[in-house]
Amino acid sequence: MNELADYLKHRLQQPLPGFTAQRRMGPVRHDGSFMHDITPPHDCKRNAVMVLLYRDEQTGAYRLILTERSSKMPSHAGEVSCPGGRMQPGETTFEAALRETEEEVGLRPSRLHWLGELSSLYIPVTNNLIYPHISFVEQPGKLIPDPREVSRIFTPELISLTKPENLVHEIWTFGDIPMTVPYWTVTPTPLWGATAMILSELLDIVAGKIKLG
Repeated sequence: MNELADYLKHRLQQPLPGFTAQRRMGPVRHDGSFMHDITPPHDCKRNAVMVLLYRDEQTGAYRLILTERSSKMPSHAGEVSCPGGRMQPGETTFEAALRETEEEVGLRPSRLHWLGELSSLYIPVTNNLIYPHISFVEQPGKLIPDPREVSRIFTPELISLTKPENLVHEIWTFGDIPMTVPYWTVTPTPLWGATAMILSELLDIVAGKIKLG
Protein backbone atom coordinates (compact mmCIF):
# COMPACT_ATOMS: atom_id res chain seq x y z
CA MET A 1 0.00 0.00 0.00
CA ASN A 2 2.26 2.82 1.28
CA GLU A 3 4.54 3.77 4.13
CA LEU A 4 1.84 4.93 6.56
CA ALA A 5 -0.40 1.93 5.99
CA ASP A 6 2.51 -0.50 6.28
CA TYR A 7 3.68 1.13 9.51
CA LEU A 8 0.21 1.10 11.08
CA LYS A 9 -0.42 -2.51 10.07
CA HIS A 10 2.64 -3.49 12.09
CA ARG A 11 2.29 -0.99 14.95
CA LEU A 12 -1.35 -1.76 15.73
CA GLN A 13 -0.41 -5.33 16.61
CA GLN A 14 1.65 -4.01 19.53
CA PRO A 15 0.48 -2.49 22.86
CA LEU A 16 -1.35 0.83 22.37
CA PRO A 17 -1.02 4.06 24.38
CA GLY A 18 -4.75 3.98 25.20
CA PHE A 19 -6.27 6.60 27.50
CA THR A 20 -2.87 8.26 28.06
CA ALA A 21 -3.07 9.45 24.45
CA GLN A 22 -6.86 9.82 24.24
CA ARG A 23 -7.04 12.14 27.25
CA ARG A 24 -5.02 14.85 25.49
CA MET A 25 -8.17 15.74 23.56
CA GLY A 26 -10.65 14.95 26.33
CA PRO A 27 -12.82 17.51 28.18
CA VAL A 28 -11.37 18.33 31.61
CA ARG A 29 -13.26 19.36 34.74
CA HIS A 30 -11.87 22.21 36.81
CA ASP A 31 -10.59 19.74 39.40
CA GLY A 32 -8.45 18.15 36.68
CA SER A 33 -10.56 15.01 36.25
CA PHE A 34 -11.74 13.67 32.90
CA MET A 35 -15.33 12.97 31.89
CA HIS A 36 -14.31 9.81 30.02
CA ASP A 37 -12.06 8.28 32.70
CA ILE A 38 -14.72 5.76 33.79
CA THR A 39 -14.83 1.96 33.64
CA PRO A 40 -17.70 1.04 31.30
CA PRO A 41 -20.51 -1.01 32.84
CA HIS A 42 -21.04 -4.39 31.32
CA ASP A 43 -24.53 -3.50 30.15
CA CYS A 44 -23.35 -0.49 28.15
CA LYS A 45 -24.24 -0.05 24.49
CA ARG A 46 -21.55 -0.90 21.96
CA ASN A 47 -20.66 1.03 18.82
CA ALA A 48 -17.97 0.57 16.18
CA VAL A 49 -16.38 3.26 14.02
CA MET A 50 -13.94 3.30 11.11
CA VAL A 51 -11.04 5.73 10.97
CA LEU A 52 -10.53 6.11 7.22
CA LEU A 53 -7.24 7.27 5.71
CA TYR A 54 -6.18 7.88 2.13
CA ARG A 55 -3.35 9.64 0.34
CA ASP A 56 -4.14 12.72 -1.75
CA GLU A 57 -2.86 12.04 -5.28
CA GLN A 58 -2.12 15.70 -5.94
CA THR A 59 -0.40 16.77 -2.71
CA GLY A 60 0.84 13.46 -1.32
CA ALA A 61 -0.65 14.34 2.09
CA TYR A 62 -2.66 11.81 4.06
CA ARG A 63 -6.30 12.68 4.62
CA LEU A 64 -9.07 11.52 6.90
CA ILE A 65 -12.67 10.86 5.89
CA LEU A 66 -14.99 12.33 8.52
CA THR A 67 -18.69 13.03 8.63
CA GLU A 68 -20.94 15.63 10.17
CA ARG A 69 -23.82 13.86 11.85
CA SER A 70 -27.28 14.92 10.71
CA SER A 71 -29.20 17.36 12.89
CA LYS A 72 -31.94 14.72 13.00
CA MET A 73 -29.79 12.18 14.84
CA PRO A 74 -31.00 11.37 18.38
CA SER A 75 -27.54 11.84 19.91
CA HIS A 76 -24.43 13.87 19.03
CA ALA A 77 -26.38 15.67 16.28
CA GLY A 78 -24.25 18.01 14.15
CA GLU A 79 -20.96 16.71 15.55
CA VAL A 80 -17.94 15.62 13.52
CA SER A 81 -17.52 11.88 13.59
CA CYS A 82 -15.88 8.87 11.99
CA PRO A 83 -18.32 6.67 10.08
CA GLY A 84 -19.86 4.23 12.52
CA GLY A 85 -22.78 3.31 14.72
CA ARG A 86 -24.50 0.74 16.90
CA MET A 87 -23.52 -2.90 16.58
CA GLN A 88 -26.28 -5.25 15.48
CA PRO A 89 -26.92 -8.62 17.16
CA GLY A 90 -24.34 -11.19 16.06
CA GLU A 91 -21.96 -8.64 14.52
CA THR A 92 -18.30 -8.29 15.38
CA THR A 93 -16.98 -4.77 15.92
CA PHE A 94 -15.21 -4.97 12.55
CA GLU A 95 -18.35 -6.09 10.71
CA ALA A 96 -20.31 -3.23 12.27
CA ALA A 97 -17.67 -0.67 11.29
CA LEU A 98 -17.64 -1.96 7.70
CA ARG A 99 -21.44 -1.90 7.43
CA GLU A 100 -21.73 1.60 8.86
CA THR A 101 -18.98 2.90 6.56
CA GLU A 102 -20.79 1.67 3.48
CA GLU A 103 -24.12 3.03 4.71
CA GLU A 104 -22.83 6.47 5.71
CA VAL A 105 -20.28 7.37 3.00
CA GLY A 106 -20.80 4.76 0.26
CA LEU A 107 -17.45 2.95 0.56
CA ARG A 108 -17.81 -0.77 -0.06
CA PRO A 109 -15.88 -3.15 2.21
CA SER A 110 -13.86 -4.47 -0.76
CA ARG A 111 -12.27 -1.02 -1.17
CA LEU A 112 -10.95 -0.86 2.38
CA HIS A 113 -7.59 -2.23 3.53
CA TRP A 114 -8.01 -2.98 7.22
CA LEU A 115 -4.97 -2.01 9.30
CA GLY A 116 -6.05 -2.83 12.85
CA GLU A 117 -7.80 -1.43 15.92
CA LEU A 118 -7.25 1.49 18.26
CA SER A 119 -8.15 1.46 21.96
CA SER A 120 -11.83 1.37 22.89
CA LEU A 121 -13.31 4.51 24.47
CA TYR A 122 -16.28 4.78 26.82
CA ILE A 123 -18.73 7.71 26.46
CA PRO A 124 -20.57 8.06 29.78
CA VAL A 125 -23.12 10.63 28.53
CA THR A 126 -24.67 8.10 26.15
CA ASN A 127 -23.41 4.94 27.91
CA ASN A 128 -21.62 3.85 24.72
CA LEU A 129 -18.40 1.89 24.40
CA ILE A 130 -16.75 2.72 21.07
CA TYR A 131 -14.48 0.31 19.21
CA PRO A 132 -12.37 2.15 16.59
CA HIS A 133 -10.94 0.34 13.56
CA ILE A 134 -8.54 1.85 11.01
CA SER A 135 -8.63 1.23 7.26
CA PHE A 136 -6.76 2.66 4.30
CA VAL A 137 -8.47 3.51 1.01
CA GLU A 138 -6.36 3.68 -2.16
CA GLN A 139 -8.54 6.44 -3.64
CA PRO A 140 -12.02 7.10 -2.26
CA GLY A 141 -13.52 8.57 -5.43
CA LYS A 142 -16.94 10.11 -5.00
CA LEU A 143 -18.22 9.73 -1.47
CA ILE A 144 -21.99 9.50 -1.01
CA PRO A 145 -23.39 10.69 2.32
CA ASP A 146 -26.48 8.95 3.65
CA PRO A 147 -28.92 11.88 4.10
CA ARG A 148 -30.61 10.13 7.03
CA GLU A 149 -27.44 10.17 9.12
CA VAL A 150 -24.84 12.42 7.47
CA SER A 151 -25.18 16.08 6.53
CA ARG A 152 -21.64 16.58 5.15
CA ILE A 153 -18.37 14.75 4.53
CA PHE A 154 -14.99 16.32 5.37
CA THR A 155 -11.50 15.22 4.29
CA PRO A 156 -8.98 17.22 6.37
CA GLU A 157 -5.27 16.49 6.10
CA LEU A 158 -4.02 14.33 8.95
CA ILE A 159 -1.01 16.62 9.37
CA SER A 160 -3.34 19.56 10.07
CA LEU A 161 -4.12 17.99 13.45
CA THR A 162 -0.49 18.40 14.47
CA LYS A 163 -0.37 22.18 13.89
CA PRO A 164 -0.74 24.29 17.07
CA GLU A 165 -2.71 27.00 15.27
CA ASN A 166 -5.49 24.47 14.61
CA LEU A 167 -5.97 23.56 18.28
CA VAL A 168 -8.25 25.57 20.57
CA HIS A 169 -9.14 25.21 24.27
CA GLU A 170 -12.44 26.72 25.44
CA ILE A 171 -14.64 26.60 28.53
CA TRP A 172 -17.92 24.82 27.75
CA THR A 173 -20.71 24.04 30.20
CA PHE A 174 -22.28 20.58 30.37
CA GLY A 175 -25.35 20.81 32.54
CA ASP A 176 -24.02 23.00 35.36
CA ILE A 177 -20.44 21.75 35.06
CA PRO A 178 -17.88 23.96 33.28
CA MET A 179 -15.16 22.05 31.45
CA THR A 180 -12.12 22.92 29.38
CA VAL A 181 -12.71 21.42 25.96
CA PRO A 182 -9.90 21.03 23.41
CA TYR A 183 -10.91 20.89 19.77
CA TRP A 184 -9.42 21.20 16.29
CA THR A 185 -10.59 23.86 13.85
CA VAL A 186 -9.84 21.81 10.71
CA THR A 187 -13.52 21.26 9.92
CA PRO A 188 -16.35 23.84 9.71
CA THR A 189 -17.67 22.65 13.08
CA PRO A 190 -15.36 21.82 16.01
CA LEU A 191 -13.64 18.44 15.90
CA TRP A 192 -13.87 17.45 19.55
CA GLY A 193 -15.05 14.79 21.99
CA ALA A 194 -14.81 11.07 21.29
CA THR A 195 -13.69 11.52 17.68
CA ALA A 196 -10.89 13.87 18.70
CA MET A 197 -9.83 11.48 21.48
CA ILE A 198 -9.69 8.55 19.05
CA LEU A 199 -7.63 10.59 16.57
CA SER A 200 -5.36 11.73 19.42
CA GLU A 201 -4.28 8.13 19.94
CA LEU A 202 -3.64 7.75 16.21
CA LEU A 203 -1.44 10.85 16.25
CA ASP A 204 0.46 9.51 19.23
CA ILE A 205 1.17 6.28 17.35
CA VAL A 206 2.47 7.96 14.19
CA ALA A 207 4.28 10.91 15.82
CA GLY A 208 7.81 11.19 14.52
CA LYS A 209 7.56 7.89 12.64
CA ILE A 210 5.98 8.82 9.33
CA LYS A 211 5.92 11.90 7.13
CA LEU A 212 2.26 12.87 6.97
CA GLY A 213 2.39 15.48 4.23
